[in-house]
Amino acid sequence: MTRQHPAQRQAVEAATRAIGQLNPRLNAVIHTETQAAPDPGRPTLPLLVKDCMHVRGLPTTYGSEIFFGNTVASEDATVVARLRSQNVTIVGKASLTEFCFGATGQNEYFGNCKNPWNTDRITGGSSSGSAAAVASGMVRMALGTDTGGSVRVPAALCGIVGLRPTVGRVPNTGCLEVSTISDTIGPLAATVEEASWLFDAIQGYDAADPLSVATGPGTLATLEDGVEGLTIARLGGFFAENLDPAIEGRIAEVATLLESQRARLTDTLPDNDTAIREHHAFRFILADVADARKALMADPSQRSRIGAEVRRRIELGQQVSGTEYASSIRSLLALKQWLRDVFAAGVDLLLLPTTPVTAPLWRDSMDMVETTRLVARFTYDLGATGVPSISVPMGLDAQGMPMGAMLAAPWGNEAVLLRAARAIERGLSLTAKPLVYAEPEMY
Repeated sequence: MTRQHPAQRQAVEAATRAIGQLNPRLNAVIHTETQAAPDPGRPTLPLLVKDCMHVRGLPTTYGSEIFFGNTVASEDATVVARLRSQNVTIVGKASLTEFCFGATGQNEYFGNCKNPWNTDRITGGSSSGSAAAVASGMVRMALGTDTGGSVRVPAALCGIVGLRPTVGRVPNTGCLEVSTISDTIGPLAATVEEASWLFDAIQGYDAADPLSVATGPGTLATLEDGVEGLTIARLGGFFAENLDPAIEGRIAEVATLLESQRARLTDTLPDNDTAIREHHAFRFILADVADARKALMADPSQRSRIGAEVRRRIELGQQVSGTEYASSIRSLLALKQWLRDVFAAGVDLLLLPTTPVTAPLWRDSMDMVETTRLVARFTYDLGATGVPSISVPMGLDAQGMPMGAMLAAPWGNEAVLLRAARAIERGLSLTAKPLVYAEPEMY
């Protein structure tokens, strides 16, 4: 009989204990059930999976009343299967905005997910539970998904690391479709190193995913290589307007920090700034979701069970005309071409805030449409182009709420992206912890 490795037992017990103690206050985990790692004789890492991905033996609710009590999944999502091969222990399913469609963390059936720094404030979404669980110390790593900012926004608002990989680099097989050309699964983690490990473990080609691309280089081996010699462009125009003063000041400090580490800082302005202001990505993603959920919306008994705010967003998508959709795709292609030109001219990375504000109060966020437009203002269009981007913590504002810096890299260049994120993390050396947090004695 194989004996359980003591490191495995301690890590899993710590995670389940932290979830049990903190989840009543945060509502970050929908389903708690520990699935033993494949090899009990090896060390393991406990991990939460956003409840839009299949985990064999667990139900998948998609955050919806409609699928509550759903039969358990018979197969793992591809990313889950890859993590099992790394001897990861699944400790539950993380909460989310219904159907991954909203950037606040609101869920009318399962209840809202709360921000560990201040439970009166939103977490961001739709990977709300994954972010809150990592920020509070329930787990060190979790899987989320990002269509218009659903990894990066909650990462920024909860003060953790959130990576949106190049579209196609991580397979979506076994995960809910939101937007067919923008979806990607991505890591949320306590540190850049852990995000890097998780990305390396889940990336790679999958013939069952039509968006899938070839496996790229690993990122862990070069993580400490720094930013010396890299050209980093600060995005101006739309991406630098109407910022909370604390965020504006801190992003300037991050730029100075990178420059002190021998990166070359420059400024750049999108030449289609006007088109970006028209939120074309919002429009085509709304239409994509309306199409993906059309069967539920056509059935009155199902439609009435969708949360009111998510249903309202789907209805907005139903109103997008074919020509409006085509126009938004043309605008997206123009942005992709501009990015290609910027990167071809020698820019290695783009730097901008992840969100223009810190986490709003729940009482000010009941309009999911407007709050999503606010907090995902900078993430939607960049994400839709398919480039990889990451949110890394850059400290707290005067109210003690986290702020995030976002970096974006050329398609397929996650290694450089993570190097720069690690340089920021190393240079800032942030130590503050949320109000709701798993203290060391709980481990």
